[in-house]
Amino acid sequence: MSQPIPSVSTLDKVYLPTPSDATVARHQELHAAFVNRFGTEPDFVARSPGRVNIIGEHIDYCGFSVLPMAVDRDVLIAVTATPNTDPSQPSTITLTNVNGEKYKEESFIHKPNDPNIIEIDASVHAWSNYFKCGYKGIHEDLKLTTPAPHLNVMISGNVPAGAGLSSSSAFVCATAVAVGRSVNAPLIKQSLTETAIRSERYSGVQTGGMDQSISIMASPSSALLIHFHPTLSAVPVLIPPSTRPYKFVVANSLVTADKHVTAAKNYNLRVVETRVAASILGAWVSGFHEGKGEFPGLQTLRGVIDLYLEKQKIELGSAAELGTSGAAYIETIKKLEAMTEVVFDEKSYSCDDVVVTLQKHFGSTQFQSWADVEKVFCKGISGVYLDDGLQLKKRVRHVFSEARRVIEFTEVCALNKPVYNGGDVLTELGNLMNASQASCAKDLNCSCPELDELTSLCLESGAVGSRLTGAGWGGCTVSLVPEELVDSFIKKVTDGYYAKHQSDLTNIGDWIFATTPGVGAVVLEGLKL
Repeated sequence: MSQPIPSVSTLDKVYLPTPSDATVARHQELHAAFVNRFGTEPDFVARSPGRVNIIGEHIDYCGFSVLPMAVDRDVLIAVTATPNTDPSQPSTITLTNVNGEKYKEESFIHKPNDPNIIEIDASVHAWSNYFKCGYKGIHEDLKLTTPAPHLNVMISGNVPAGAGLSSSSAFVCATAVAVGRSVNAPLIKQSLTETAIRSERYSGVQTGGMDQSISIMASPSSALLIHFHPTLSAVPVLIPPSTRPYKFVVANSLVTADKHVTAAKNYNLRVVETRVAASILGAWVSGFHEGKGEFPGLQTLRGVIDLYLEKQKIELGSAAELGTSGAAYIETIKKLEAMTEVVFDEKSYSCDDVVVTLQKHFGSTQFQSWADVEKVFCKGISGVYLDDGLQLKKRVRHVFSEARRVIEFTEVCALNKPVYNGGDVLTELGNLMNASQASCAKDLNCSCPELDELTSLCLESGAVGSRLTGAGWGGCTVSLVPEELVDSFIKKVTDGYYAKHQSDLTNIGDWIFATTPGVGAVVLEGLKL
């Protein structure tokens, strides 16, 4: 966690075991386009990857651990930095893209001593906002006493946008690395991750932290168990081959799922639902369900677990131990799952219902109207669509069961043997992925007909487990496939899904591909192409 971002000079240190011809060509294209536009070689290239989340969906913002891995699709940012020798003048940042037709060149300025650094309009979905997020966050942390340098910047990204592979976070993370390197700041993984998590929220989405953490801290050949409680930490998890070597296969539903565009009715709403539910459940744990207690400010379901353990005088152990010895943790979650079934109704809670419920537990002084609820539970969130109400019981049911599945998954990996359902290791891991998909579809309602169709077809085609990955509502699936079946699996999914929905299969290699855990963020310097 306290390790620096590595600086490398060859592509084989980044793309394992060796870079493909297409990868080399992409770096050559970026280099040539940069020289053509700016007339000089880039000083360096910052690189940060996309990710797939193997298991642990929509629980990072609730404080629970998740298990993602990096993929070899990434965002590259080529940069030259020129000192600003006139402190009275603003620094200029020129932002370009190798795909200049789609992503138009933009320039913006960084005024000396401006506390806002730069302006970001979160109401406008502009590609440059993600660069501005990372730029603003780094400079907020650095608090430079000298003018920032002028920057010439060119972007190349091949993480599909809106596919649930975290293209936006990869962009913000690569920007944080690039801007930090441009001023020769220490590039420490943990601090950069924390900056990137905070920075991306300037785009208008209350992200939880998983995407930025894996993009910066990914470990080759391993998934990463990322803890957010009590502090940010990460533990590599080797998914054992057991007697059956495996691959993860990513398949794009081709339904665009841009959480920054649909945040108000999808992602942000789920954050608010879990915050409200955590306070209500916390009241029950505290014994306030029959009387009015003092509002504790509790807003995460992971915090409810801490409260429960405190009330029960249970010692749980450190977060780092939970991946291999989670019996007490799992048992605690099961007890709170049972409590959830009693505390909440299956109905959709209207705004008035929420106000009345909070008043029941905490009195009417603090929560007199929905406006009071918004001040507490919508803090930091730019917009929430509430016309359909809040589904509190279903959201809590998903979060607790998904948090439990993450620990069960890591236990099976650590022990390299079936623990819960018998069979072999891959089958048990696949069963947990399938249960996650069912919960995402039924209780979190973040699947869609195309994802349901695709995950079902993936299982029919040889996967032992298949689930949506990313925020949902479209985007990609990730499937655990025995290695000997990968080629036939891809063909069956191509014939059964893509040939059905698309007339042109030219880009099939971008829609479905096998992958293994990859490398996190790096700086490429002195690269010979």
